[in-house]
Amino acid sequence: MFRSRSKFLPLLLLGLCPALGAQRPVQFGGAVSLDAPLSELKTDLNGKVGLGTSFQVTVRTGEHLWVRPRLDLDLFRVSRHHRPFSNYVQERTFFSAGAGADLLFAFDGTGRNGLYCLAGAGVLQWFQHFTITDHWNHDRSGDSSWDTRKNRVSPWAALGLGYQVNRHLGFETRAVLSQYDRPTDGGLTVPTGEVPTELRKAVNLQFVVTGRW
Repeated sequence: MFRSRSKFLPLLLLGLCPALGAQRPVQFGGAVSLDAPLSELKTDLNGKVGLGTSFQVTVRTGEHLWVRPRLDLDLFRVSRHHRPFSNYVQERTFFSAGAGADLLFAFDGTGRNGLYCLAGAGVLQWFQHFTITDHWNHDRSGDSSWDTRKNRVSPWAALGLGYQVNRHLGFETRAVLSQYDRPTDGGLTVPTGEVPTELRKAVNLQFVVTGRW
């Protein structure tokens, strides 16, 4: 009986969505961001900034409160670094894809314009590619390389402040905290097959332009 009822749950949810939309103001939207890495992520990326984009649905749930489910994609430039006093050159490629939701508190009570604060949570997956190359010969005829790919799933949490210019345009500053893998110092100096890694903390400061329709 449970199995037969479970088959109708997706249909029930689909049926409730139009009803929810009729009762609650709903706005679809998107965002683009400039991502400035902080903390350990800044060190591992040599301070290089990234770009992000997201798809969002904003639903009013109260006089001051809005809930905003979101899908995110963030990409950082390739970081290349020559390890001091060695022949090793390391390259890192980082990008992430995630999903979650923000809770927005609009100080004016409408959310159509004015200042608001936000808190969010969700889950993301880091896609990381490390390459360690031993340039022991100047003409690179004897170079050796080691590659490691790490796809870590991590929860994320965010805090931020925004300003809604009008119904369609807004600006935000948000800090997103998550975790990722990085090569250990031993892995960068004496690679043996797969590059060993350790868990690190990522703080991503985002400067965001949002759009709603």
